[in-house]
Amino acid sequence: MTPILIIICALLFILLASSAVFFFIAFVRRDAPDIDNPDSEINGFLAPYREVIKEGLDYIAESPKSWVSTASFDGLRLWARYFDNGSRRTIILFHGYRSSADRDFSCAVKMYCGAGFNVLMVDERSHGKSEGRLITFGVKESCDVAAWVNYCLKNTSADEIFLSGMSMGATTVLLASGKNLPDSVKGIIADCGFTSPAAIIKKVARQVFHVNASWFLPFMNLYCVIFGHFSICGVSTVKALEKNRIPVLFIHGSSDDFVPCEMSRLGYDSDAGNKELLLIDGAGHGMSYLLDTGRVSGTVLRFLEKYSGS
Repeated sequence: MTPILIIICALLFILLASSAVFFFIAFVRRDAPDIDNPDSEINGFLAPYREVIKEGLDYIAESPKSWVSTASFDGLRLWARYFDNGSRRTIILFHGYRSSADRDFSCAVKMYCGAGFNVLMVDERSHGKSEGRLITFGVKESCDVAAWVNYCLKNTSADEIFLSGMSMGATTVLLASGKNLPDSVKGIIADCGFTSPAAIIKKVARQVFHVNASWFLPFMNLYCVIFGHFSICGVSTVKALEKNRIPVLFIHGSSDDFVPCEMSRLGYDSDAGNKELLLIDGAGHGMSYLLDTGRVSGTVLRFLEKYSGS
């Protein structure tokens, strides 16, 4: 074996091995952070909002609700908590990457219930009580949206559905907008979603690990195809929104250093339907509601009323 061939084989081995490590870090299921422990490092930035978060968590814990489940297209059992207000309108909440519905929507459930909505708090696949071993950055999760919509239409009093997502949950519902959802879906709220799995992986790899993900992304995608039967390449909310017909409210904090605000701008610009864009000055990732509760809640409730009954 020539020295050049040895070098090429060594480099290929390094790429395959490093890609396997990053695949495990990015895609394999792990427990979500504990929202009930605001003193943990990951929740430290939430300390100024501890009381309002606790109030929201108490509301969720004390309100009547039931666990419900549905089957995914690929045979997983998916679970959610259902708050039944006896309404014709239901909002389905999709949380973010390695997060939970409690963490991402602790302060929103009371608002939606107070506005007369039924609320379905989803444990996304590979999170919480739902089955699954791989997180797919919205690829397969977007297919689960239709499963939950159909569950609500068949098993509840609702005939109007709204979708709301935070971070990866926002990407999930935006990708679902291109999948011919039923006419009963009246609107989508997307808070700080990323444009594509590949884009956010490249951004985080550069920001956190100081590496260029372009070198190992094809190999990571190969692992996704082999072990998860999905691809992260060619998947984009921008492409999905080009044929969207469902009204969308985009929300993003201008100081988001995890998912760049520009990603919501790109989605807004590409959206072919009715759309609104709400940018909150100074808000970090997922912090828009907490930083400017009045403006965000007012905009969200007006959006819901505007498209209810449409």
